[in-house]
Amino acid sequence: MIETIEAGAPKTPFLRFGDTVRIEMKDTAGHSIFGAIEQKVEKHES
Repeated sequence: MIETIEAGAPKTPFLRFGDTVRIEMKDTAGHSIFGAIEQKVEKHES
């Protein structure tokens, strides 16, 4: 969003097919609070 505001368009590539996204939140001791969510970006097949 910042790139779009500053330059009129994004320059950093976004997610591509085959990329993996992992989200995890940890407490101050480094322990996972709710576990990790991990997904691979894939094309939808009809």
